Amino acid sequence: MAFLNVDRALPPQLWALVRLLSARQPLTDSQAKALMSPDSLSVGMKSDPPFQITVRTLLELDLVARNASGKLSLRYPMPSLASFQHGLREALFSPARNTDLESDPITGNRDITIVLSYFLSFDPLNSPVTEAQVDEKSMENFSVEAKNPKPSNVRWPRFAHWVPMLGLGAAPLMPPADSNVLTPDCTKAVRQVLASFQLAGKTIPAVDLVRKIREAIPVLPGAAYSIRLGIPSPGEQVVDPALSFALLRGNYEGWLRLERFADSASSMIIADRDQPNRRVSDIVVSEGIHG
Repeated sequence: MAFLNVDRALPPQLWALVRLLSARQPLTDSQAKALMSPDSLSVGMKSDPPFQITVRTLLELDLVARNASGKLSLRYPMPSLASFQHGLREALFSPARNTDLESDPITGNRDITIVLSYFLSFDPLNSPVTEAQVDEKSMENFSVEAKNPKPSNVRWPRFAHWVPMLGLGAAPLMPPADSNVLTPDCTKAVRQVLASFQLAGKTIPAVDLVRKIREAIPVLPGAAYSIRLGIPSPGEQVVDPALSFALLRGNYEGWLRLERFADSASSMIIADRDQPNRRVSDIVVSEGIHG
């Protein structure tokens, strides 16, 4: 069942259970439920209480395990929100969970992968993205209603919960009249991915680093899942607007430094409105990447 449907847990609910298990594990379902979802909260509910949906979703993502005695524990430590976000992205984007994107787009978390790919194809410096804009881009590939992962009036608000938790976008600070809009901003995800590479203090050819980022975030333009969906790729030596925005923010905030060395073998074009056709040959990853 698609992850953007109403019978799936929202990311803040997943994080709440991960936080609990980080502090007190292993726990039985009843122990965890008593702490997170007292009976008084589910009185009169006709569907499964949020707690059971949360457990089921984390088990399916393989972030939580249940042992032979029925107790829940984390598959691996996630002591911080950043570590949870990183683990959540790795689970959602794993190749095993994203087979048959084109032919079976509404099974498992494929709907999130697909909608993210279209969402991140927009320029962060343009107006915030609406549900209708994403729908229009996806319609050509997914015109059959029964196999359409497009965000509906129900799915789009749920997508709005996933985007910031994955570090791939945010609601505008001062939203326009249409408050159901999102800005594609992958800065947080890019910073967390780079921190996980343990490259602090190193200078990396821009072509190589962009390739590694696209492998870790395959919903970016030019990355594997985006290409499979037929979204135009900027190519190996051009950085799309969404990733360019993140790299430029990193340069501005000081956890990256974009360089152009005359003796470098290759370079990439960054989408920079202040410096059209800006070329970057190397990227210096600062010690502040962990800040």
